[in-house]
Amino acid sequence: MAATLTTGGGQPRNRTLILLYIMTDQSPLAALPLQTQASEKPVWTLEGPPAAPQLVLKGIWSVQDGGMAPFPSDGLAQAHGPGVLTFNIQDVTGWDSALIAFLWDVKQAASHAGLHFDPKGLPAPAQRLLALLPEAPAPGKTAPRKPPPLLERVGNNTLNILNETGTVTELALETARGACKTLSGKSGMRFKDLASDLWNAGPSALLIVGVVNFLVGAILAFVGLVELRRFAAEIYVANLVGIACAREISAIMTAIVMAGRTGGAYAARISTMLGNEEIDALQVFGIPVSSYILLPSILSLGLMMPLLYIYGTIIAIFGGFVVAVSMMDISPLGYLNTTFEGVSLQEFMFGFVKSFFFASFIALAACRVGLQAGRSAADVGIAATRAVVIGIVGVIAMDAVFAVMANALGF
Repeated sequence: MAATLTTGGGQPRNRTLILLYIMTDQSPLAALPLQTQASEKPVWTLEGPPAAPQLVLKGIWSVQDGGMAPFPSDGLAQAHGPGVLTFNIQDVTGWDSALIAFLWDVKQAASHAGLHFDPKGLPAPAQRLLALLPEAPAPGKTAPRKPPPLLERVGNNTLNILNETGTVTELALETARGACKTLSGKSGMRFKDLASDLWNAGPSALLIVGVVNFLVGAILAFVGLVELRRFAAEIYVANLVGIACAREISAIMTAIVMAGRTGGAYAARISTMLGNEEIDALQVFGIPVSSYILLPSILSLGLMMPLLYIYGTIIAIFGGFVVAVSMMDISPLGYLNTTFEGVSLQEFMFGFVKSFFFASFIALAACRVGLQAGRSAADVGIAATRAVVIGIVGVIAMDAVFAVMANALGF
């Protein structure tokens, strides 16, 4: 059995090259040719029985002489294992990394044919270079997967939303049970943590909530005053600011501020504890995470948000008062009387109830995002960002639901 392949002068393929300069025991690699003749092209021949083939190499195996031609993957198809593939390189007059690349291809073909690759007939430097190469080529890039059909994506997203809704609902039920246990003195919550969270979610947020609501009330009064002046109805700007802030604006703006300020802080804190393995330690000791960590956060925000809403509404009405009194010919007492006559207690009750639900959603979503975060430092920022985005979008969506319900009930 014999097969001969003479490599042509085609363009060499982009292959992994091996360093050419290898120090041996006596001198640098001596296998490189001193003089290259154009007639000594690299040639290989497969001889011997199928179970013990021998690969005979001749010529100069260098890159410039076309020695980079790969060994075909089916070059040993006629041979079969188990057996040993040996080499005869007596007629090789020069070589460089092209021979190493060729031998590596031979090694892969021998592996597919079930033959044992025996490098003993090769020069010692070539054996050392082959030992540096991996046993098999690196896996190539897989073909990009086609995106799933639209219905499949919609179904998967719907299923994920339902799963998350169920998880958040279960978290809310656990929090409610923990709150009931707190009243009976059997909860694992520390009142020190509750007091700290109450301070952070309440008095510490008064400044930012007041500034935002004051500016919103002032802007609303200014816009309303400009439009109502066309109809000589400037006095009704008090009703506009009072009803809008008490019913919608103050509740939404306070919730958005708390989602960015407190919701993000909850998610960052829990994800940091997860990364520091503090959550794992609590679970190992049998301490319920829902009572020890989540319950103080959710209770504090649920108790403070309605109070912040009332505070923000008063500040927003005061902002409208400042703009209206400074820009129109009306007494401060007249503006306040118009506000009290136009804004009923039901408007405050409606906003108060919405604020409680907004606070519960923000706290639950932030805690869920924190528990679902990764354990690296980058995941802390990602969790905080996700908590803020989910909180703001959820608050606006819930407000739309409340508006539809109020309209259906004639409220």
